Amino acid sequence: MPCPWSRRCRAASENDASPVTTDSLPSPTTATDVDDWKKIRKEHLRTMRRSVRHIVLLMALMEAIRVGPIQLVFTGKHGFPDAGQDDFGIAYNVGYFLSWLYLCVFMVVYVPLFSWWLPNFNSSSEADRSKPYYGSSLVKVLTQINMVLLPLSIGLTLITYVFYGISALVYVDSRPKNSMRLPKNTRKNWLVRLYMLVGIAMTTSLGYSALNILANFDLAHVKTYEYVIIVVPVQINLGILLGTVMQFKMEKRLARKEQAFKKVETEISTAAADEKAALLEQEV
Repeated sequence: MPCPWSRRCRAASENDASPVTTDSLPSPTTATDVDDWKKIRKEHLRTMRRSVRHIVLLMALMEAIRVGPIQLVFTGKHGFPDAGQDDFGIAYNVGYFLSWLYLCVFMVVYVPLFSWWLPNFNSSSEADRSKPYYGSSLVKVLTQINMVLLPLSIGLTLITYVFYGISALVYVDSRPKNSMRLPKNTRKNWLVRLYMLVGIAMTTSLGYSALNILANFDLAHVKTYEYVIIVVPVQINLGILLGTVMQFKMEKRLARKEQAFKKVETEISTAAADEKAALLEQEV
């Protein structure tokens, strides 16, 4: 029996004295620090969809500024001119909807609440009306500034879209959090990229054919730059989504194969152990 003052006895007594805590927090090294590819793909697709929406809204604002919100709503009515040759497309229709909402809010909010007590800035005499009004020059300056800032914003949004589109094609596997490390060049990763490219090719070709059919029947017309800036990104989003569905199916198929392989290995090891036990019994 060891002595009570030995190191072995002291260690045993300390272990008995200190309670065992089972509800302690896990170590930070054991916590997961890896983002799943599903989460990464979801963030990429969300940002790409948001970029497309921003582009549509900015182009619609450009159309509303170019034509004028009142003229855009009352085209061919109340003395306003008819629609011109360039007054069509996605941005024009969205601009019409935004202008209609703007006029509704203006009539509901401004007219009953502010128009009756604000001073009238309209000139009373013909001589005063012929003079240039400082407000018109201010409107022209603001319009010119907006027509410069809006295309710049559209360009920056397109750059953001291209960046996240390339990232979606590159980062097809899990990666560490807050890391831009490239994934490994495995056959699986390149197969996923091929799925995405095939999906993009399918959606782009089908969308182009559908738009041509609609244009031939005079049901829908899209401007060339709108097709490049708006329609093609939407088709790319759908293609990446289709490739993601293919990747999901591939992951499930690989998981089933792995489970079947593990099951076969377990059966083989069990059979080998039983056979070995039978041989040992025969020898005994």
